[in-house]
Amino acid sequence: MLVGVIGSGIRASANILLLPILLHKFTKPEWTIWYEFLALGGFAFLADFGFGPSISRVYSYLWAGAADFEAEGMPEPTPGRPPNFDRLAELNATVRYLYCRLSLIAMAALAICGTLFLRKNIHAYSHPTEMWILWAGYAAAIGYNLMTSHWMSACQGIDRMKALQMALVVSSLAYVTVAAGLLLAGAGMAGVVVATFVRACVTHLYCRWAYLKTVPTRPEPAHVNFKMLKTLWPNARKFGIVSIGSYCVGNALFLVSTRVLPDDIAASIGLTKQIGDFATTCAALWLGVKWPQIIILRTQGRLQEMAALFARRLGLMMVSYGVMAVCLLLWGNVLLKLKGSHNQLLPGPYLLLYLAYLAQNIFYVQFGTLAYTENVMPFFKIGVFTGIAELIITYILARLFGLWGLLIGPCLAEMAYSSWFTVRRGFQGQPLSVREFCRAAVWGHAPAK
Repeated sequence: MLVGVIGSGIRASANILLLPILLHKFTKPEWTIWYEFLALGGFAFLADFGFGPSISRVYSYLWAGAADFEAEGMPEPTPGRPPNFDRLAELNATVRYLYCRLSLIAMAALAICGTLFLRKNIHAYSHPTEMWILWAGYAAAIGYNLMTSHWMSACQGIDRMKALQMALVVSSLAYVTVAAGLLLAGAGMAGVVVATFVRACVTHLYCRWAYLKTVPTRPEPAHVNFKMLKTLWPNARKFGIVSIGSYCVGNALFLVSTRVLPDDIAASIGLTKQIGDFATTCAALWLGVKWPQIIILRTQGRLQEMAALFARRLGLMMVSYGVMAVCLLLWGNVLLKLKGSHNQLLPGPYLLLYLAYLAQNIFYVQFGTLAYTENVMPFFKIGVFTGIAELIITYILARLFGLWGLLIGPCLAEMAYSSWFTVRRGFQGQPLSVREFCRAAVWGHAPAK
């Protein structure tokens, strides 16, 4: 956990250290295009189509000693069994094969859909040819990142969270060093694109090394097992559907703003979203480093310990996010003004509403993840309908009421059904009552049975 906290701090600090350079080197049109790059990069990971979360859990089941895994539902409890290294080797060979092909699909999608989406803003840019070249380089970096991302799932699945956090620390330091150096040398947006590729390379190599150091290799390489893909598909398909909704939920605000609101407001929304994402990512680390352990405890039938661990980490997550949100409200724009930034966070009342929205979002998402540890996907219809509804509602309200409508739309779409249903379903998958859960959140242990 200590390495995770340090890693999260370094990743946030890296972006904060880079931000003043970006604010001075990027014009407002470049900010808008860059945020569109980031949003489209997230879209490319939809080509994963749900395999990532499913694969990570299967690594954990096999690491906990399970003889095999089911298409849906939990394997038999495995207290005291050693890791199933033979099946782990098969799984690793299979996912390498899968992700090489998924990355090609992602790059094709970016080449077609992304180019069409960017056409308007890039043609309006002063040097469109240069920007199209940067877009091609960024798309290639995203494809490489997706192709090698299964090593992160592997490290997470076998509970090597310290190594995973170290990979993110080292790659973030590489990113900010390369980006800052190239930006100060006058490379402009090209510097950030190159740094994005460097970060992907460092993360890949570090996670691969950490996994192979922990899991012994067999004398003969394992073969691709297509039956594993067939078993993974039912849940992966549902995760893929949910990922479409999640993408809409995560990016509706900015994507709609670029089409409805002026560029200066869209740039402020992009900056606010970026910093808000940093805050939620740092807070969610309390649970993020413990998901493999939670899955292992569930696999071994130790549900009381699992529920108490989840409750305690959830409480710490919400307190941490609350502290960071208050700091952003009080000092966010003040610090940007001291840095001489021409781009600001949203004004106070708007920022308050957005941070409150992020609080309810990060809360219910954790209960959804807890439900996923049961190797089921009960939210796939709700997820995609919520995401599509959020895009539509946000667009309509933004056209009618401007910035207020843009911020209210996501709140209405998620609170109508998705947020409360997800909390209820996740809570049903653990054995504690509401009172016991709250006590565990404060004191950190399950009641004696």
